[in-house]
Amino acid sequence: MATILVVDDEEPIRQLVTRVLQKRGHTVVGCSTAREALALHATLDLIVVDFILPEVNGRDLAEELRKRRANLPVVLMSGYLPQPDLLPTPPSMFLQKPMLPSAVIHAVDTLLGNSR
Repeated sequence: MATILVVDDEEPIRQLVTRVLQKRGHTVVGCSTAREALALHATLDLIVVDFILPEVNGRDLAEELRKRRANLPVVLMSGYLPQPDLLPTPPSMFLQKPMLPSAVIHAVDTLLGNSR
């Protein structure tokens, strides 16, 4: 299974996404800020990130993490519909908040190439 980083400053959402992914067998690291995420030294297989974070937007955080691992898959979440030019480059998917757990599973499975 994959190691997935979940970054969201809203604790209930971060906990929900974490639980959903852990139930699927993934190792999940949760962070509430971009600073925490950038301080990690774990090898990541995918990130799930909120677009609006206190320090930097989720797209910029994703691009910074992609400097460590090119083509790192990104699931970008937001309560707002971002402009298409604000979405991360592929491989990526967008989830509109609030989202169902099944939407999170589908996005992660799609980006990881799983078809469970």
